[in-house]
Amino acid sequence: MGLFVVHRESCFSPRVASGAEDQRSLQVEARLIARYLLGRVPSQELVERYEEANRALFTGPVDQEDAAVIGFVSRHPWSVPFMDAASGLLRPDGMLRGKILTMGAILETSPEFADEFLPRTVRPTRLLLRLFVLGLAAAAYIVLGTLLYAVAIRSRA
Repeated sequence: MGLFVVHRESCFSPRVASGAEDQRSLQVEARLIARYLLGRVPSQELVERYEEANRALFTGPVDQEDAAVIGFVSRHPWSVPFMDAASGLLRPDGMLRGKILTMGAILETSPEFADEFLPRTVRPTRLLLRLFVLGLAAAAYIVLGTLLYAVAIRSRA
């Protein structure tokens, strides 16, 4: 069983903060990210935990590039996987990655979704095939995501 522990400074930069988000946008964002991570919408309790975490972690002014990326993802929910892949490469300490990691930690520690994060037994052959396919998919997501990322930061929120 894996343990997900992140030191706050490792993914949340003090300059990447957001005190201007309202309750509604955080709720929509929580559901969007959870759907991206697990394919399901979380309970209201987990959405509220996400809101509280955002208010505690993202407290300062929002960097212009982060605002553009978050705005793009909010307007185009289908872009989350691509923007996540690109952000992991181009801006791993950015707000989008921080928000995704925050929701991941909330989901992983909830009884409702904990089983989704536990390791599964897989045959070695199937594992290698799966790793190959996922590697190709990740490369495609990064390429497409990098293009979308460039469009998003030009849009400036």
